[in-house]
Amino acid sequence: MNNYSPGLPPTLTPTPTPTRTPTHIPTATSSNWVTIISENFEGSFPGQWNVFDNDGATNGEYYWAKRNCRADTGSYSGWAVGGGTNGAALACGSSYPSNSDSWMEYGPFSLVGASAAEFNFRLWMNSESGFDLVCRTASVNNLNFYGTCTSGNTAGWIDRTLNLNSVPTLGNLLGQPNVWIALIFESDSSVTLSEGGYVDNIVLRKCISGTCTGLNGSTPASEPDRLMEFQAVRTRPR
Repeated sequence: MNNYSPGLPPTLTPTPTPTRTPTHIPTATSSNWVTIISENFEGSFPGQWNVFDNDGATNGEYYWAKRNCRADTGSYSGWAVGGGTNGAALACGSSYPSNSDSWMEYGPFSLVGASAAEFNFRLWMNSESGFDLVCRTASVNNLNFYGTCTSGNTAGWIDRTLNLNSVPTLGNLLGQPNVWIALIFESDSSVTLSEGGYVDNIVLRKCISGTCTGLNGSTPASEPDRLMEFQAVRTRPR
């Protein structure tokens, strides 16, 4: 199921700080950023997000869900395995299951006319390093998704970004009329740890003209003693 190579060295770059906004309505700011969608899990969920278990009920049904187990801000965040028939029964602090393939997807949206675009979020992880992952990905056909995965223990909440100007393999998505993003949690068939992954304060935004300040970049930090980063190639069913 997993298409990464744990033997490859992780990508290491400085940590960015994302800009967050509470609105789900695209709104221009003074720096020409437009928020396409944001999610802080304090309201109804999934709303515009599509959440599903990519292998159905084969290994139990687990997918992303709003839970009050941990939060970056507020009272709720998205737990990677907190939803679905089996995930909804998990108590806070439970170990994530083996063979997870949990998806949280949004789209399509247009990047026609954009001069920059990025997918920012906060991440909390406790996973088997090199094997169990949270991936941030993008697609132009809603089938093949590309991006970067984080694996290991974050020791708290950290920033993660996917720069849609420069997606691994896909390249620059600016000008594309139909784009999808997805957060994916995967685990292998052996070691599982408590909780796994949470996300909070998600912001997907684009720059509509000129230069926008605060561009976060495509490869935020991977702390070498706790985390590993892998390029992602993932496929979802139609």
